[in-house]
Amino acid sequence: MLQGVGVMSKKVLIIGGGASGILCALKVAENGGEVTIVERNDRVGKKLLSTGNGKCNLSNLNVSAEAYNDTFVKKILNKYDAKRIMDEFASLGLLCKADQEGRIYPYSESASTVVNVLLQRLAERRVNVICDCVAQKIEKKENGFAVITSKGEFFTDKVVLASGSDATCGLNSHSLVSGFGHKIVPLNYAIAPLLCKDVRGANGVRAKVYASISINGETLMGERGELLFKDNAISGVLAFRLSSMLARYRDDVKSCQLEVDFVPDMPEKDLAEYVYNNCRAYAPLEGILHKALAFNVLATLPMDRSLIMSRKKANDIARGCKTFKVNITGIGSKNSAQVAGGGIALEDIDDVTLQSRLCKGLYIIGEVENVDGLCGGFNLHWAWASALACSEDIL
Repeated sequence: MLQGVGVMSKKVLIIGGGASGILCALKVAENGGEVTIVERNDRVGKKLLSTGNGKCNLSNLNVSAEAYNDTFVKKILNKYDAKRIMDEFASLGLLCKADQEGRIYPYSESASTVVNVLLQRLAERRVNVICDCVAQKIEKKENGFAVITSKGEFFTDKVVLASGSDATCGLNSHSLVSGFGHKIVPLNYAIAPLLCKDVRGANGVRAKVYASISINGETLMGERGELLFKDNAISGVLAFRLSSMLARYRDDVKSCQLEVDFVPDMPEKDLAEYVYNNCRAYAPLEGILHKALAFNVLATLPMDRSLIMSRKKANDIARGCKTFKVNITGIGSKNSAQVAGGGIALEDIDDVTLQSRLCKGLYIIGEVENVDGLCGGFNLHWAWASALACSEDIL
């Protein structure tokens, strides 16, 4: 445990051993700080292992404030862009690369590589890591802080709250700072499957499509990407990105609809012409869509069931492929979500240093704040960027 309070204010306790907590610890220790991480799980970096389908989508070349729920992130993102993050990892010995969509991964495409590198650097920089340790209370003292945990009391000069959210395998720890006056924005889970009941018999089927999401009749976002159909849900990277729009829509949601274009590379008129000239009336989509998706599209069409391919039938089929509508009933639970929107309100956090405006020496970084980004590396980028901003100020 930490003993006493350092005269030079170099003892730092970090609550949370996720992405932001680890990088903050490494940078503070690199600059002479005596750092302890307390982590509730049996190991640090646990959530990193599941990000990017196990490939660990570290960041995105297209990172900008527009990908996040609040412009609070703008100053920090301007300073810590994707190149800065890649350079930071290079200095740690982790080689990174970007794919055609701009998503940045470790060169190995393995999340375990990232975690192994971070663990090795924690050991080299003598960061004290205490796992299976739950922070229960932060108390402000005259010369620092006392942090009460399930493994005893720690005395430190400065505290960094980097505990993330309770999405997936996390723990809600907002109450640790509410006593200082910090407000909490209720959580909405995001980067999770979209729940629905309209698609049947397509469990496990993937399709590369264009899809848009509309809430209360207003279209909020549309993109190309991959959907993964499941029983009573639609998953995949594109669904995850669209789920963030629904999670951020905090007004009363009266209706939510997904519109899917299964053939985004062909205009509707050309598709209708192709169907009319080449497809069999009894199985018009067998050469275009997976049979399970074809069944769902055809089931929505008010067309005649004759064995003659007419112009009208071809037009109906093409329209059904290009404008397949799915009623969305909600977002998957916190156990299936990668992030949580909401958290500690931003109004009382400095947007350059991430120090609390209500309690000097307390820093709040990463997902525990009311910051969430779209799927595609944006949330991990904020974890890294906020850690770097905090560590530069903390000593």
